[in-house]
Amino acid sequence: MSFFHPLFLWLGLTLPAIVALYILRPRRREMIVPSTLFWQAAPSSIEASRPWERLKPRLLLWLQLLAAAFLTLGAAAPVWYWGSPSKSVIVLLDASASMNATDLGQTRFSRALREVEALADSLEKGAAMTVIAFDRQPRVVVREAADSRQVHRALQGLKPSCYPGELGPALSLARALGRQQDRPRIVLVSDGGLTPVDNAGDLELVTVGKDGAANVALAGLQLRPAGEGQAAQVTVVNHGGRAASGQVYLSAGRQQMQARKWHLGPGESTHLLWPDLPAGVPVAARLAVDNAGMDHLALDNQAWAVPENKHRVRVLLVSRGNIFLERALGVLPGVEVYKCTPQEYPSLLGGAYNYEITVLDGLNSPLPPGAALFVNPPAGEVAGLKVGGKFHPPALAGMEGSAILRYVDLSQVHIASARDLEPGSGWAADVKAAGKTVLAHGQGQGKRLVVWGFDLHDSDLPLRPAFPVLLHNTMAWLAPPDLELPAQVYPGQEVKVAALPLARGIEVEPVSPEAVFFRGASLSSVPNGNNLDDGKPGARVVLAPPFPPAPWIPSAPGLYRIVESCGDGDYPGNQISRLVAVNGYHPRESDLRVRDPRSRQGEEVTSTAPRPRPQSLAGLLSALALAVVLVEWGVASRGR
Repeated sequence: MSFFHPLFLWLGLTLPAIVALYILRPRRREMIVPSTLFWQAAPSSIEASRPWERLKPRLLLWLQLLAAAFLTLGAAAPVWYWGSPSKSVIVLLDASASMNATDLGQTRFSRALREVEALADSLEKGAAMTVIAFDRQPRVVVREAADSRQVHRALQGLKPSCYPGELGPALSLARALGRQQDRPRIVLVSDGGLTPVDNAGDLELVTVGKDGAANVALAGLQLRPAGEGQAAQVTVVNHGGRAASGQVYLSAGRQQMQARKWHLGPGESTHLLWPDLPAGVPVAARLAVDNAGMDHLALDNQAWAVPENKHRVRVLLVSRGNIFLERALGVLPGVEVYKCTPQEYPSLLGGAYNYEITVLDGLNSPLPPGAALFVNPPAGEVAGLKVGGKFHPPALAGMEGSAILRYVDLSQVHIASARDLEPGSGWAADVKAAGKTVLAHGQGQGKRLVVWGFDLHDSDLPLRPAFPVLLHNTMAWLAPPDLELPAQVYPGQEVKVAALPLARGIEVEPVSPEAVFFRGASLSSVPNGNNLDDGKPGARVVLAPPFPPAPWIPSAPGLYRIVESCGDGDYPGNQISRLVAVNGYHPRESDLRVRDPRSRQGEEVTSTAPRPRPQSLAGLLSALALAVVLVEWGVASRGR
C-alpha cells in the first residue's frame, strides 16, 4: 500500500490533541442539593482539583480518535494494490503550456512537482522511480532512482514549456522502459489538457488544477488590406465558466491605437476591429482583464501579426531571342526579368551575380550560382542529367504528383522534336513520351534545376493554356515565393524554411519591441505582465548551412526574424528577411478544464495488461469517518 498525498499525514497530530484535551479537561461529579447554602464549599473543591487527571477509558474518546484517524488516512489517499505490488514507478510529468496556469495560487506545474515528490517519498523499500517530463516530445529526467532525494534533485530547475502536450510519444517511451522492469506502475501527473490516446488502461492519473479555472485568450490576430492602409481583427475567447470583461490594447508600428473594451459570458467569443492602421508595419495586441481572477493563464494574452511582404525574384534570361519566354516571364507576378545574350553571359558570371533564377535558352553551361531553367539544351550533361539525341515524341504523359505539372493539361500539347533526357541521381522525370523523358527537375551541385528538353518553336505549347501554368510552376519550384513561411505559428510548431537559390546561410533571431522592421517602422513596446518578451535580444539559431536547412521550432511566443544571406557584405541586396509571428494560443492548452486523457470521447478505459490493479481507499475511509462521527453524535446526545 502507498499514499498519493502522504504530506497530509501531518493531520494525525489531531489524535494526541484530542487525548490532551481529555486529560486537561476538569471532571466533577454532578449532585443535586436542597439549598444554595451547600454551594459555599464549591470553590475549595475547585482549588483542590489537580490539572492533570488520570485518563479513563471513555466511549466518546475512542470514537473521536477513530474518526480523526479515518479522516487523516482518507486525506492521505492510500492506494491498495490487488495482486503483487510493483517495485518500480514510471511517472509521466506534464510540462505543456497549460501547466503554466496559476489557478492553484501557484502554477499547476509547481503543484505537479509536489505530487511527484510525494510519490517518491512514498516508495516502498527496494522500489525505483523513473520520471519522464513531456510536452510535444518526452525527455527522461531521472531513471530508476531508488532514493527519493535523487528524484528531488532531478526535479529542481524544471519548468513548463510553451508547447502543446502530446501524451502518445511519452506513453510509448514509458512502456518501452517498462519492458525492462517488473510490471511497473505508470502514473500520469497532468491537468488532462492533452491529445487523448487509446489503450491507456494501464495508466494511473493524478490530476492537478481546478475545474473552475478561468482563462480569456487572444485566439487570433489577422491583418488585411484596407484602402491605403490595413485593418486588424482581434478574436477574444472566454474559456472560463463565468463572465469576464476587460480591454484589448493594440499597437501598429510605433503608433499606439485606441483600446477596445469587451465583455464575454462563459464560453463566448467576440471580434474587435481596428479599420484604419498604417500599412506595412507589424501589429501587436495585448489582453487585459478587469479582475485577475478572470484569467489564470498569461501565455495567450498577447498576439502578433505581420503584413504580407512578397519578395520579387530576379530572373536573367540568356537567349538569342525567344519572344515566347520573354512575354511569359514578363507577366509572372513577383518577378523582375533581365535579358542578356549568350556572349554577355560569361562576363556577368565573373562579377556580382544577383540573379536568383537563370533561364538558359539553347545552352547547357556554364552553371549559374543560383537556380536555373534549361530550355532546349544541346546534347551533353547538366549536373548529372544526360541530354541525348533528338526524337519525335508521340503523345505526352505527365508523371503523377509532379510539382511542376500542377494544374497543367498536356492533352492538347504536341512536340515535333525533343531531346531524350536521362535523369541521374537527384533528378525526377515530369513528362515522358514513348518511355523517354522530355522534361525533368532535380537538384545538382546544391542548386535547383529544371530541364525542358525541346525548343518552344518546335511545339504548340506557347499557344496552349498549359504554357503559362507550366512556367509559373517551374518558377515557383525554382525560387519558393516568400520563403514558404506561414503567416502565424504557435510554439512547438515545426516551421520549414525554403532556401532561396542564392542562399548561403539562414538564421533566426528574436525581435525586441524596439527593433526597426520595415524601413524605419517599428513595433512599440506594449505592457507585458507575463514577461514573455522582455525586449532583450536572444541568441541566433542557425538553420543552414548545411543545406537543406533544418526546420525551425519556436520555443516561445513573440516576433522572430528569419534572415537568408545571399552574398558577402551587409548591403540590402545580400540579405532577405521575413518576420514571423509566434502566438501562444492553442485551443486545447487554453481550455483549462481538468480532463481525463486516457480515453477518447465516448470510449471506456479498459485495462490491456495483467498488472496490479490500484484501488484508492480514500472514499471508503471518508465514509467510515462519517459513520463514526454519526455514532459519536448519537452517543453524546444520549449522555445528555
